[in-house]
Amino acid sequence: MILLSDANVLIDLGYVDGLSVLTQLGTVEVLDVVFDECCHPRQPDLPEAIVTAGIQTVTVTQEWALLARAYQRGPLSFQDALCLYYAKTYQRLLLTNEKPLRRSCQKQQVPVHGTLWIIQSVYERQLASAELLCEWLSILKRHNRRLPKAEVNILAKSIGC
Repeated sequence: MILLSDANVLIDLGYVDGLSVLTQLGTVEVLDVVFDECCHPRQPDLPEAIVTAGIQTVTVTQEWALLARAYQRGPLSFQDALCLYYAKTYQRLLLTNEKPLRRSCQKQQVPVHGTLWIIQSVYERQLASAELLCEWLSILKRHNRRLPKAEVNILAKSIGC
């Protein structure tokens, strides 16, 4: 399975130092224009951590940029439209927490999951301890990440937090 990550998922996993675990779920790619969104003063080490984890940067072509415009409707950013185009065209599972992008993926029949799915998958595959994953959820709550509270609580309960 090849995963294509949006910036918000990489940012979440950067906060919990979980990027290296993500690559244990499968090959992970990030579009170069999305990687650029990860260069932020709040997480100055994030770009290096992404590279160190083995996440592959995919260079967007001019052709993709033109074709992706067809997907850029409503609240979708250009980067979102590119992610949707690339995931649909090259059969990737898209990782994002953004509701508009998730809805567009569902309409286009592109498989899509978010940070909570990653944590659940890491738990199910025993790639990290339940204790560590509970700590991740706690950190994400502290950083005020926009994750659905009800789903966070259900996941926390299921892994024994």
